[in-house]
Amino acid sequence: MQALERGTMPNMPDGTEHLTGNGYELQRDNERLQGQVRQLRAEQQRLAVQVADLARLYSASCRLHEPEERPALAEAVGEIIKDLIGSEEFALFELEPGAPTLSLLDSMGVDPEPLRHVPVAEGLIGRVARTGTRWVAETVPTREAEPSACLPLKSGGRVHGVVVLFRLLAHKPAFTSADRAFFELLETQAGRALHHIVRASG
Repeated sequence: MQALERGTMPNMPDGTEHLTGNGYELQRDNERLQGQVRQLRAEQQRLAVQVADLARLYSASCRLHEPEERPALAEAVGEIIKDLIGSEEFALFELEPGAPTLSLLDSMGVDPEPLRHVPVAEGLIGRVARTGTRWVAETVPTREAEPSACLPLKSGGRVHGVVVLFRLLAHKPAFTSADRAFFELLETQAGRALHHIVRASG
């Protein structure tokens, strides 16, 4: 009563500090939730890319199961290289048992004449045919007729051919992890298809 008579208000609990503390806590919670949302969106995008890559890989696998003759196989390989890997410069070779040279089956975007017959005993392409070991350039070349990858086409523990990729399309600076899955697909399934075609042709 005396305080009121003197015109002053009695001391009341000050909640400003408590409210400010709650505001900071809510802000931190909001920032944490936003971070979680960003992580979930990134994971969703990553999974979407993986699903798309698997669909492309399945489509490519189906293409390689269909060919029964060399031209059809060459067309399927060319479609995979152009549409899925991203190169319009490649050469497809066949290696007959005991043959000293690889024979050109098909090519795109490169001069075929120097590639008609490639000695197995010489050069990068011959080494891949001899060893059955994939070769991929550390940096994608920009010069014409310079290989960016050489893939052995294998079946039954034997190399039946080689695919050579040259320059990639202008918008693609390097190979990706998905490309390496396509490499493996070509090596095994195109190798198997080529082996069956050779056997069937007698």
